[in-house]
Amino acid sequence: MAQSHFYHSPIGWIKFEESEQGLSSLSFTTPPPTPQPTCSSKLLYKLEEYFNHGILTPPKLNVIGTAFQKKIWDLVKNIPKGSTKTYKEIALAYGDLKAIRAVAHAIGKNPILLFIPCHRVIGSDGSMTGYAGGIAKKKWLLAHEKASTQKTLDL
Repeated sequence: MAQSHFYHSPIGWIKFEESEQGLSSLSFTTPPPTPQPTCSSKLLYKLEEYFNHGILTPPKLNVIGTAFQKKIWDLVKNIPKGSTKTYKEIALAYGDLKAIRAVAHAIGKNPILLFIPCHRVIGSDGSMTGYAGGIAKKKWLLAHEKASTQKTLDL
């Protein structure tokens, strides 16, 4: 049975759900309605490592989605810290440039922010497009990871 926990990060509240099978969701949220008891989740330590020291160590994930979504999320998981990829680059890595809209849609359905680092996916022109946590949080996360967002344009 999945348990919900809250974490107060430097950029807002995070809610995550985990079970013995692994982490199944992580998203930015509003403050919890009541004070939260301290939990002993190993994920809290991983979040502290990330926000305090920039170290992002993935936990065991229990990702729920379609086969296509999981394939796209696996591609996104492989974007190294400090790097960005465009939606076009993800579609090409998937093997079908015509699937770019489906790729963007799958990335938008990412249930586990940070550990499936969709904040590292940007527009082909370097623009900060779509992020479930909001563009301000996306910019903060990329700056925290010292990621370059400048892309060269094909002229």
